[in-house]
Amino acid sequence: MLKKVINLGLLSMLAFSNLFSVETPSLLERMHIDDDEFRVDSAHDAFYIHVGNNVWLVTNSVHRDDTGLFSYERDLRKSSGSDLTMEYEKKWKCPYCYQYWPLGKSCGNSNCPSKYKN
Repeated sequence: MLKKVINLGLLSMLAFSNLFSVETPSLLERMHIDDDEFRVDSAHDAFYIHVGNNVWLVTNSVHRDDTGLFSYERDLRKSSGSDLTMEYEKKWKCPYCYQYWPLGKSCGNSNCPSKYKN
């Protein structure tokens, strides 16, 4: 009888813990976006958020509420890496052709007069 009570208690605790682990928009971390630091690339279905020093984060989802524009942190693209701690995909914008490239990679536009080429 005691085993049944313990099992029922553990089962109910498991059910309640799963119930509260569901993500809702009010519980998600938001990254607020300044209108001046935001660019749209409709050709690649991406939004770029400037975070300083010509570093841009990439997202596919932008929302608006009474506080302004924001993106959920879970929607920011992560860079593909083999390690367990993946960081946000960061890009830089070429000052000549205005295309975005991964940090550490030079401008790959063959028609660009950039001094930041291979």
